[in-house]
Formats: sequence, structure tokens, C-alpha cells
Amino acid sequence: MAVYFDCTFEDIDAKKKASIKAQKESETRRLFQKMLSPDLAEMVVSGKLKVEKGGEKRIATVMFADIRDFTTFSEHTEATEVLKMLNEYFEMIVDIIFRHHGTIDKFIGDAVMVLWGAPIYQEKGPIQAVNAAIKMQSMVKKFNKKRNAAGKRPIQIGIGINTGKLVAGYIGSSQTMSYSVVGDTVNTASRLCSVAKPGEIIISETTYAYVKNLFNVAKINSLQLKGKRNPIEVYHVKGIKFRP
Repeated sequence: MAVYFDCTFEDIDAKKKASIKAQKESETRRLFQKMLSPDLAEMVVSGKLKVEKGGEKRIATVMFADIRDFTTFSEHTEATEVLKMLNEYFEMIVDIIFRHHGTIDKFIGDAVMVLWGAPIYQEKGPIQAVNAAIKMQSMVKKFNKKRNAAGKRPIQIGIGINTGKLVAGYIGSSQTMSYSVVGDTVNTASRLCSVAKPGEIIISETTYAYVKNLFNVAKINSLQLKGKRNPIEVYHVKGIKFRP
């Protein structure tokens, strides 16, 4: 007895391809959502944004933010409480970073490294970065009020921001990947973060050139940063002049 099917081999093949495509899109979305803001992740999935392996030269803004005196905090706090605090803290700052279209490069213990301008060019990257930094400091103040009310130790963060040339690239495979940036611009941002006092946002002269008309900024005496031959001009961000 002959048996007839409603679909052809071509139909089966098309359905199989569609299933594989949907699976790949889901995996790509899952991977990129860990480091990109949701809108950028969707651009990668849809093909509107292509992230290539290898390196490319870019002008981007880099932010480092870390918790001050974290070692002392850890010594006087139970390990489970330390991890709980970090998870709550990172959950809040990542939300702020994504709302300002930043890309999470990596977490380094209690620190976070963030990019604007990679993997996609962002004209207002420096402005978004400073806005995010201000929101992050404001969030920490609110976070500390809750911690104080619960009898817990408060935290303070220092933030450093720099804008300039760097090399950006996607490294790895579809299973294990890392999109990162390297260069003096990155190193300087890290150094600025290291000199920022608790509650401070320190920006370089190059970042200042992009944001000086939008934020209240005070010039600090030239600093001799580790690894730099000459002192550099740095600025302390105090707040917003008017909303861009």
C-alpha cells in the first residue's frame, strides 16, 4: 500500500534550515546580551551590526569603575554577604550602563570595564559615558541608604573615563567569545579610575573636549599617571549643566 505525505523533501529541508537558523539566532542573542545593551544585541542578531574577528582601529570611550577599599570591606564582612552585595551592585550598574548604550567589556573582581564606540560607532559615546557615571554615583548613594538602614557597611566607588584611539576586536568562537579593546586609551582610563577618590568621576582632557558644555566640570592639577611620560590634564565631573 502506498503512503503519501503532505510535505516534500524540499519542505522538510526548509523547515530544518529554519530551525537551525532560529537556534543560532537564539544562541547569538544569549551570548551578546551578556555584554551588549539589548538594542545592540538585537542589531547583531538581525545582521544590522556585524562584529568581525580580528582587530580594527576605533575612537571610543572607556570607563573603569571599582569599589574603594574593597579589601577592607571584605575583611570585615561575611563572604556570603560580600557576594550578595556585589550581585546587587552589579545588577543595578549594568542596568544603568545598558540604558546609556554601553558595552560591558569585563568584570574584574569588584571592578567593571565599559565601552562606548565599540563594537559600533557612537557619536555621543563620551556624553553617554559621563551620564552613566553620574547615574551610577547617584545609585550608590541610594544603595547605601538601604544598607545603612539595615545596619550594613556602605560602599563607595571611583570612576575613570577616557576617550581616544584603540584597537577593538572579537576574539574566540561561537561557543567562547570575548569582544575587547586594547591600547593606551584603555590603560589611561584604568589609571584615572585608580586616582579617583570615593564618589568621584575623573575624566581625561580628550573626554572633557566632548562634554565640557554639558556638565559642570572642575579642572584638577595635572597628574603624573603611572606609565605616562608626561603629566596629563584631568577633570572632576560634578554634575549636569543641562540635559542633552
